[in-house]
Amino acid sequence: MSLRNAYGSALKFLRMRREATQDALGQAADRSYISRLETGERSVTIDVSQNIAKALGVDPLSLLVLVYAAERHQTPKQVVDHLLDNLTTTGLLECEIPSPPPKTSHPVVTASEELRVRIKALIAQGLSQAEVARRLGVSRQAVSSHLKRMG
Repeated sequence: MSLRNAYGSALKFLRMRREATQDALGQAADRSYISRLETGERSVTIDVSQNIAKALGVDPLSLLVLVYAAERHQTPKQVVDHLLDNLTTTGLLECEIPSPPPKTSHPVVTASEELRVRIKALIAQGLSQAEVARRLGVSRQAVSSHLKRMG
C-alpha cells in the first residue's frame, strides 16, 4: 500500500472512530480535500496533517503511527516498538535536535565577509586602498567593491 493510500485509510479509520464527519474537520481542511485524502487522490503536507490530527483530538505523531501501521500491515504497537528499537539502535533516542537548524553560510560568502572585516580594519588604520590590496593579496578593485558594499 502506498503512503498516500495508507494516510487516507488511517485518516478515515480515525475519523470514523471519533464519529466525526468530513465537515467536522473544516478547521483543518475543507470537506472535498479530506475526501480526496481519504481516497488517496491527494498527498498531505505536514502542516495540514498536524491540523487534521488536532481537529481529531490526537497527537500528530499518533496519526503518523496509524499511517505507517496501515502501510506496513501492522498494529500501531508494532510500529512504535520498531521505532523505539530503531532510535535506540542508531543512538538517536536521547539526541536533542536543534530547532531551527543552525544557518550555515556558503564558504564563499564567509570568506567575503572575513575579507570585508579585514579591509575595514586596515582602512581604519589609515592605509590607502592600494596598500590594503597589496597587504591582503587582492586587487584594488576588490577592495573598492567591498568598501562600496559597506557603505
